[in-house]
Amino acid sequence: MIVGSAKALSQRPMQCIELANQQFVLIFYEKEFYLLDNLCPHKAAALCDGDLKGSTISCPWHKALFDIKTNRGLSPLAGKGVRSWPLHIENDQLMANLEL
Repeated sequence: MIVGSAKALSQRPMQCIELANQQFVLIFYEKEFYLLDNLCPHKAAALCDGDLKGSTISCPWHKALFDIKTNRGLSPLAGKGVRSWPLHIENDQLMANLEL
């Protein structure tokens, strides 16, 4: 599924996007893209409203921490983590493999 122009999307470090009627947080960090489910598994807060510090994103409500590279939870409220989705670039188009 086409997400959009990789060049254009790389201009913002973190953004909310919708694909196939599902909400995601798209992150551009150290020249790599990461796509995670947007909802924190603790209380379903939107992760795209949280803070991104290095490769760690925090939930805006209770500060659960997630590693964007591994999608693992880094704090007790984060549980096992948040689902991530594979991405690749074809002719400047960022493509997501969504197995919904």
